[in-house]
Amino acid sequence: MNIRSLTLRNFRTYKNLNISFHDKFNLIYGNNAQGKTNLLEAVYYLCSFRPFKSVKNDELVTFDEENSGIKGEIESNSGLDEINIFITKGKKSVKLNGKLVHRLSKYIGRFNIVLYLPSDLKIIKGSPSVRRQYLDALICNLEPAHVKDLKDYNKSISHRNSMLTKSRSLTAEMLEVWDLGIAEIGSRIVKRRVKLVRELKNRLNELYNSTSGVNSVIDITYKPSYEKDGTLEESILKSLKANFPKDQLRGHTTVGPHRDMISFSIDGNDSALYASQGESKNLILALKAAEISIYESVTGQVPVLLLDDITSELDKQRKGFLFALLKDYAGQIFVTSTGIDEIPYKGDKKIFKITKGFAEVIS
Repeated sequence: MNIRSLTLRNFRTYKNLNISFHDKFNLIYGNNAQGKTNLLEAVYYLCSFRPFKSVKNDELVTFDEENSGIKGEIESNSGLDEINIFITKGKKSVKLNGKLVHRLSKYIGRFNIVLYLPSDLKIIKGSPSVRRQYLDALICNLEPAHVKDLKDYNKSISHRNSMLTKSRSLTAEMLEVWDLGIAEIGSRIVKRRVKLVRELKNRLNELYNSTSGVNSVIDITYKPSYEKDGTLEESILKSLKANFPKDQLRGHTTVGPHRDMISFSIDGNDSALYASQGESKNLILALKAAEISIYESVTGQVPVLLLDDITSELDKQRKGFLFALLKDYAGQIFVTSTGIDEIPYKGDKKIFKITKGFAEVIS
């Protein structure tokens, strides 16, 4: 899969940009605060239909402008696709090959992309919700049905929480219809998460040790918030009923996939608590490499790889692993950097210098 071209209009720092990419390696360099990451975000948005972070659509529109547009051509196993994304008055619309897309969830995962941001360390060191979101986002790209299940599950939890806070005469029986739905949908969500955890675990040890140069045991654990009693669906349902008094007292649902714990460990030590900065960076690099492997295995397609400012805090050992990965990578790569020499990639490439929202092709 590769992105052939990109056209931006009023997207963040870019008023007008029309650019074509190398099918192998693209180096985007320039001083800080010039728009390198914004260009990478536009590439990500084109493929995933969403920005890096949870920001409002109107925040993507250039200051003092009313609308924004992203257009691009993507070549994949499906052939050549043209995507047009329009943002106006905080709303987004997407056209695929000239036809308006009414259900974006149908196309999530069609254009697979692996993204590394410096802030990804939060996956290791941040709250459990960050790790749940990480797993769910990856699953959505691999199994589109997960998108609808997450939406329906969150809607059911929201309704249940509303009833817990508004009705003083509420009984457990009055919540039964929501509990049944939460248990049914929640069991599907958990099964996919556990499957992905297993796939990641199978790959991480070798990749982590290649990154760090040491022999460590890497583990990922999935700890449910409910007691195991029968099938997964039965376990969630029984725990919802058993925890009703506590839920009513607190005003929210305390068990279910939205409260499950995912944790990484190195040699038996919880990474969120005990991993050093170096160990956390090793783990993130290994995790991204594992993502690539899973995408290739499941989809038969090499994803586009986006790396934002990845070398700024890497030591010699980790840079060696990264550059080996880039050298042998079969797919298309986009890398941002403050200098050309920071990325010693020897193969064919295209270099863009970014200056205040303008892109100049250097070679």
